[in-house]
Amino acid sequence: MADSPNVSLVRRLYEAQGNPAVIQEVMSKDIHYDIAVGFPYGGKYDGLDSVLKDFFGSLYQHFETFGVDPQQRRIP
Repeated sequence: MADSPNVSLVRRLYEAQGNPAVIQEVMSKDIHYDIAVGFPYGGKYDGLDSVLKDFFGSLYQHFETFGVDPQQRRIP
C-alpha cells in the first residue's frame, strides 16, 4: 500500500536529518511551533526562520549528531 501524502512528507523530513534546504522546501514559511514548557527551549516560535534558528539552532548546539529512528506500528 502506498503512503498517504502526509506520511510521505513526514518520511522525507526524517530522511533529511535536519538538512535546512529540505526543511525549507517542505515546511510553510508561516509555520508555528508551540513547544511544551519544560522541554528545552520550550515556548512559541512563529515563522520558519524562528523555528530553524531560535528553536532548532539552540537545541542542536547541545548535540554532535541528531537523528531519529522511526518505527511503524499499526493501531488495531
